[in-house]
Amino acid sequence: MARQRVHDDPCDSQLTDDLYDIDASFSAGRDADADDLFDIDEDVSSPESGATESEDFSDDNSYVTDQVHLFAGNVHPPDYYQKALREFNESAFNSRDYSPGSIVLLDAIKKQWRTFCTDVVGRDPQTCFESINIRLLYNFFDWSLNQRVGKNGRKKKGTKKSSSLGTTWKVFRLVYETAIGAKLDPKLNHNMHQVLGSLAKKHKLSDQKRENRCMTIDDLKAQIKTTLSTTEKSFDLGELRILTVLFLLFLAPAGSRPQSILRLRFGDIRVVLARDPDGGPHKLLIKFTLEFTKTYLGTKDAKTFTIPETMFDPSLLLSPHVFLLGILFQHQAFRAPSLVSPRLLDDLDIHPDEKELPLPLRDDLKDVCIFRRAITTSTGLQISQAEPITYGMMSGWIKRIREILGLQYPTIAYSLRYNTGNELDQSSDVSESLRNLTLDHANSIPFQKHYLGRAVCADLWGILRGQKPQQALLKQSCSIGHSMSKRRPADLTPEQAASVNTDPDVRRLTKQLKNLQLGTKQQIEAQRELRNLKQRLKRLLFQKIREDWTDEQAIDDIKNQLQGVAFTKPVLVDIAHCPQLPAQKRLVEALNAPVDPTLEGQYRRRDDAINAIITYCSVKEGPTSRRKFTSPTKEAQSKPTYGPPEDNPVSIARLSMFVRNDRERPRRCFLCIGAALPLEPDDRRVEDLTHEFCNPGALTKHFQRKHLSLLKPDSTLKCEVCDITLSSKMHLQNHALRVHGTVS
Repeated sequence: MARQRVHDDPCDSQLTDDLYDIDASFSAGRDADADDLFDIDEDVSSPESGATESEDFSDDNSYVTDQVHLFAGNVHPPDYYQKALREFNESAFNSRDYSPGSIVLLDAIKKQWRTFCTDVVGRDPQTCFESINIRLLYNFFDWSLNQRVGKNGRKKKGTKKSSSLGTTWKVFRLVYETAIGAKLDPKLNHNMHQVLGSLAKKHKLSDQKRENRCMTIDDLKAQIKTTLSTTEKSFDLGELRILTVLFLLFLAPAGSRPQSILRLRFGDIRVVLARDPDGGPHKLLIKFTLEFTKTYLGTKDAKTFTIPETMFDPSLLLSPHVFLLGILFQHQAFRAPSLVSPRLLDDLDIHPDEKELPLPLRDDLKDVCIFRRAITTSTGLQISQAEPITYGMMSGWIKRIREILGLQYPTIAYSLRYNTGNELDQSSDVSESLRNLTLDHANSIPFQKHYLGRAVCADLWGILRGQKPQQALLKQSCSIGHSMSKRRPADLTPEQAASVNTDPDVRRLTKQLKNLQLGTKQQIEAQRELRNLKQRLKRLLFQKIREDWTDEQAIDDIKNQLQGVAFTKPVLVDIAHCPQLPAQKRLVEALNAPVDPTLEGQYRRRDDAINAIITYCSVKEGPTSRRKFTSPTKEAQSKPTYGPPEDNPVSIARLSMFVRNDRERPRRCFLCIGAALPLEPDDRRVEDLTHEFCNPGALTKHFQRKHLSLLKPDSTLKCEVCDITLSSKMHLQNHALRVHGTVS
């Protein structure tokens, strides 16, 4: 009966796969747990029980002992259960247990329905549910599609595809069933399909599905290489750049949902040194268990994936072992206190009578997430202890790398999941059941409907003609990497960015802004609206240029070649791209080191890469340099005030930070200069950390906002300029005024 209800409820189609295993989840293990379900009369003092009565009921459990004696062996009297029956709340078990993401969708539909019924129709929302009809539903969804402004006057993205409208209808049905306690009338449900089709045509919704092209291993390698080497995308902290790569390397072999990878904890990871049954050197194994997978009516069985180390790996860019070990050594995560360096891994051996040597991780890190965001503290940026990286953040980083890489199609985390599913489907070593287990599918229907590439990756004509299929060519053509081009625009040119100023709404708001008094609420609001409008227009223009670029560039290339002209070079956008940091250069060089034919050389190559990752995790990258539209005069005025380029700016700034009397007021921040001391002289962050403020008051505001406000009451701080530890916030303020002349 449980399965029949699933098929009768199309609004829960995305949850159907999880419901197929409900019966098994309740029946499995019943015999093993029979002692908990049935009353077994056992003498607790018998030798077989292994405990005496006095041992079972110690002084700490005196309350339980009294209850047992008082109620003849039971904890509660009959009156307790009689009262519980009278006061039992059945409504708490009538609703389904939805995930947080589904609850957000349900709440949004509830709010829209309440607003429509109350403010538009002028009726009670519950009454509208009880008297629901096709006319009311048509106008509700038509009204919803016409909404352009959301909360706090924000512009809504709006519904663009008919599939999104269908999802909204499914969510609405769940809201209706919760409010009424019964399913929608089948005839009304059938008629709504025609209504949704009519509304889709009226609002010109697209019926095209998202491209489910795969990201092949070659595409993944290019994505990782660009992530590590680019300076067009900056991460606040170097460890975030490393975690972005580790996320992709964990996602690729498991083919799991992105959220389950982002919720991995150190306790879900196990590193093992294993003996190779085929001979050769011992190999490291990474075993990670995914517990937080898509759930409905309870969690699914946790799956453990094992990734063996590839000896003499031709590309360390594709080695999850190198990146994971870099993170583990960065946080000193191994329980063995002496295992503090990757060099020590080379000296480990396995007992002659055993097959594995586990490398346990610290117990205090068991519940700590691996993928954590960077937070700002009084001393700068550091990895948070409890705030994880969200899927939206990771998706944004991957999307930006895709633009820099020059890919035409959207690059999403699911592109790797699609690739894993298709590769497993075509592998003779993987059964259909194992593929479904890996992808968390109850059967093959979700794979065929959503994961199997709609760009058929098979040389069907070659197969039909009895020729050798050109599979490599087809695989390349059907992946996202086929469109890769460094000439594809990654940013707007200054002329394109300035073209949005000709938009009528931009001109209107610009004119309106000039007539408002500076600093008033109306002026601030108008300025915010103008800024958001320009950003939105630039984003739409950039999307349009990228969409049209492929065909337009192809036409230009054809015309130029027929006229004997060479290919055009990429358009260089006027953005001040900074050079790579020294640590970033060493990181890229270590990960691209050539293969050494000797085992010692292989270990040295791996250890150098891990050490480079450890070093780079602590690098504070700072913001990405962007295009600056300034006049030549302003550019000349904004140059740093320190000495000539050949002098060390950090040394000059440090010498200027000590005052000779209580009236002297330097204009540099001594904490920022302390952060710049370990940096290389050519590091691009040196200029930001050592610059002079326009006046001492600006320095005071910076010091209070960036340092004092982020200092916790019980935390300590070190002045790197003076090389002394400051025990409290007051100590820091006294030291800042007395030694460095900074008023706070």
